[in-house]
Amino acid sequence: MTGTIINAATVFAGGFLGTKIGSRLKDKTNETVMHAVALVVLFLGIETALKGDNLVAILLGLVLGGIIGEACSLEDKLEQLGNTIESKLHFSKGNFALGFVTTTILFCVGPMAILGSIEDGLGQGYNILLTKSALDGLSSIAFGASLGIGVSFSAISILIYQGFWTLLASFLSSFANAKVLASLSSAGGILIIAIGLNMLGISKIRVTNLLPGLIIAPLLALLF
Repeated sequence: MTGTIINAATVFAGGFLGTKIGSRLKDKTNETVMHAVALVVLFLGIETALKGDNLVAILLGLVLGGIIGEACSLEDKLEQLGNTIESKLHFSKGNFALGFVTTTILFCVGPMAILGSIEDGLGQGYNILLTKSALDGLSSIAFGASLGIGVSFSAISILIYQGFWTLLASFLSSFANAKVLASLSSAGGILIIAIGLNMLGISKIRVTNLLPGLIIAPLLALLF
C-alpha cells in the first residue's frame, strides 16, 4: 500500500496548494489553466486508447458497463457522496462535488492505477505509482486552482480504489496477460478522452456510469 499512500498524499497536498493559488488568480486565468489541463488529458487519453486493438471487447465492454452503470446510477451516487462530504464538513456550496467527482474519475480510471496497485501488491515495488503520483500531484494543483478543495478529497477515493486492487493483486495476476492489459488500457483511455471533452464543455458524458466497462472489457478480451 506504500505507493497508494504516497499517491493519495500528493493529490491531497496538490489540491490544497491549488486552492491557495487559485484564490489569487483571475477567473479567466483559472479557466485557461483548466483548458490547458483538459487538452493534456485528451492527449493522454488518445495515447492510452491506441494501446489496444481488440475493438470488439472494448466496445462490448463499455456498452455493457454503461448499461450496468446507468442501472446502478453510479454517477449520481458519486455526486451525492461529494455533496455529503461538502455539507458535513461545512464547505461553501459550489464546485466541491464537481472537483471531487472529476478528479476521482481522472486519477482512478487510468490503467496506471490498476497496474501500479498490482505491482505494489505483489511486492515488486511501486515505480508505476510513483510516476502516477508525480503526474497526479501536478494535475491536482491545476484542478485545485479551478475547482477548489474537493480535489484534495479525491485522495480518499484513491486510497479505497487502489487499495482494493492491491489487496486483489495475487488473484488478478493469474489472468492479467498482455491482451487483457491492452484492452484495459484502451477502455481506460477512451474514458479519459471523455473526461477531457467534459472538461472543455464539449460534452456531458456520464463517465462514472461507464466505469464497469474497465472490468468487463478485459474479461471479454479473454474470449475474443
